[in-house]
Amino acid sequence: MSGESTEEAQSKASDFREELDSLLTQYESKKLTRRQLVSALLASAAGASILPAAGQSPSSPPPPAAVGRSMNHVSLSVSDVQRSADFYSRVLGMEIISRPANGGLNMGLGTESFLGLYELGNPGGMHHLCIGVDNYNADALAEKLQGHGIDANVNRDPANRTSGGDQLYFTDPDGILVQLAQHGYLG
Repeated sequence: MSGESTEEAQSKASDFREELDSLLTQYESKKLTRRQLVSALLASAAGASILPAAGQSPSSPPPPAAVGRSMNHVSLSVSDVQRSADFYSRVLGMEIISRPANGGLNMGLGTESFLGLYELGNPGGMHHLCIGVDNYNADALAEKLQGHGIDANVNRDPANRTSGGDQLYFTDPDGILVQLAQHGYLG
């Protein structure tokens, strides 16, 4: 027997439930990352308190991985790239600004964005959206995203771009594919 009374054991169990509820509330309200939640739960399993001492706040979430500056582009999955390019040219006056080696093409939208047209699965849908950021570095951003519990994919295939550089992708909570690129990147 541990020397603990039933009352002490019940009190500890009640405290644990309260701590657990508090952690889950913080996680659900996005005040804790998944990584921070798991760390706190592991600490609890090891016997440590899972909440900070009275008067202390939980560890601060990491700073943003980057600051979005522009809606750089949206890439659509189409059944016929040329037919779609003709449509956007005829109806909206858009012009082709680049042709990546993967068979798609990019149509200019002003000086800071474009529309990508690609023959991919699921024609008629958006393949991904791209947010422009300053000081783009795919590997550094992937590491910063990891701090938010996000596993990013860095694509180094030169056939997927016309202007060089590695491409970084991740999914948002709803499964939407998001790309980050240098602000002003034009395909």
